[in-house]
Amino acid sequence: MNTFRIYLGLDTKGRLTLDQARETALGLATDWFPHGHTIIEATGRWQQDNAPVTEPTIIVEVITENSTQEAFAYSLAGAYKALAFQESVLITKTAIEADLV
Repeated sequence: MNTFRIYLGLDTKGRLTLDQARETALGLATDWFPHGHTIIEATGRWQQDNAPVTEPTIIVEVITENSTQEAFAYSLAGAYKALAFQESVLITKTAIEADLV
């Protein structure tokens, strides 16, 4: 079983409002993972030109054993990258052991 986390930055350099970028992220998460996902509100940070950059970020987390779901994670990332004018979208994949109780 794997956990996928898709990091969707909400800064579109003024092409979308923060609310439009957020709604795009949430809508795509529902489109690609209608049977379940987790949304984590986060703040991304990194250095650029010797100055810290802070960006509101949505993390879409999906736990699955299904290889089709893995392809969906990449499809969601690609769609968001295009629709929200992103330079990149990060996807992490972590092998886990999990049980529903």
